[in-house]
Amino acid sequence: MNANPWAWTLPTTLVVIGWVVSLLIAAAGWWQASKKDKANAAAAREKAEADARQADRMNAILRSRLEAAQESVKALEAQVTQLQEANRIAAEANPFSVIPWSDAESVGHGEFAVRNKSARDVIVTSVTATDERLSTLLYFDGDTPFVCKPNDLLVYVAIGTFQTGTPDVSIGWRWDGSDEEHVTVRKNIK
Repeated sequence: MNANPWAWTLPTTLVVIGWVVSLLIAAAGWWQASKKDKANAAAAREKAEADARQADRMNAILRSRLEAAQESVKALEAQVTQLQEANRIAAEANPFSVIPWSDAESVGHGEFAVRNKSARDVIVTSVTATDERLSTLLYFDGDTPFVCKPNDLLVYVAIGTFQTGTPDVSIGWRWDGSDEEHVTVRKNIK
């Protein structure tokens, strides 16, 4: 049999020592990984907190810009209200009794133009020659009634002859918003 009763202890001791060393190495690795994970978690938490602070600052800036924009909107709405009131006052200062049409001006080749010199829209109901015998010498190619805006031109053709000259134009019109019809006559002078 075995001459040395303690011979089995050396290999067993070496195996146990190997297990202990392996466990110590594993424990050291786990401890190192845990330490590194804690450091990474702390860094991530600090970064998240810094990002949150930055987001709060940006939100505060955006809120202040939104408030400024809302104040600007209110100011512009007040300005629109004031401009509407100014337009109303100007419209009242420009009574309906004023004739809106300028004198006829030659724009070339038998064409004449009359300008709406008022600050109001005018509804043009007719554009004809004042003398019905000369109605074939005056031509307006627009459909009536139509709206003539402030400063717009009403353009027509008036052809003259040596015997009759150019026919005068008769413009039937009314103010926008009024039912009272008016007629204005303009002489065509070249």
